[in-house]
Amino acid sequence: MWRNVVVSVVVPAIGVELMAAPSLLGFAFDRATDFGGAADSFRTVGPIIVAAGFLSAFRITRALRWFNLVPGLWLLAAPWLLPHPGDAVVNGLVAGVAVVLLTASGRRADLSRYGGGWKAIPRRSQEGAVE
Repeated sequence: MWRNVVVSVVVPAIGVELMAAPSLLGFAFDRATDFGGAADSFRTVGPIIVAAGFLSAFRITRALRWFNLVPGLWLLAAPWLLPHPGDAVVNGLVAGVAVVLLTASGRRADLSRYGGGWKAIPRRSQEGAVE
């Protein structure tokens, strides 16, 4: 259980850090060196990681954590596809590795507590029918 709690807190925090990184590292508005692609990449991937990380915190939507593999792998590939300054390369690679590893380390949710979904409705109505 603690592993899922850590993943549910750390992965969205990585997304928030990615959104702030262009301004914090100073490559947000550096159009002279054309690092706008890196800033746009971080600002696009960050909210996706935050949203999927937050939604996967709930037991019933835990499978959404696998959606974070795509942005995590993008962060690993982006330095070779877009121009990145040195600090952004390190930041993107560390964040990408962390997102991929944390996504893969989460446990599968036990959904047996949730009553069986739609197929359980007729069974419950027959068991507790008031006539």
